[in-house]
Amino acid sequence: MGSAVATIEHISGETITFGIRASDPVFDGGETITCDVKAATNQSKAPSPSEPVVLSLTPVFVADGPHWLFTITAAQSAALSAGSYITDVKVLVSGI
Repeated sequence: MGSAVATIEHISGETITFGIRASDPVFDGGETITCDVKAATNQSKAPSPSEPVVLSLTPVFVADGPHWLFTITAAQSAALSAGSYITDVKVLVSGI
């Protein structure tokens, strides 16, 4: 299991986009990806499974420089309370 931490600061009501890449093996679009946004109650560590989900994001596969792209719409970001959030992204690769 790998992990990565980055900080994204935004203004409420902005569209937010971010992505994930893999280098070994590279993504091929056949992965099953889930992404839940939760309150960052544990600093930058993965949130507890019991932590309530604030948003669930549906990723889009981008074949050029293969990666998965996530978007929080302007309406979704406007609805978020001020604070810190963490994305809990899970990648399932068949055959591994």
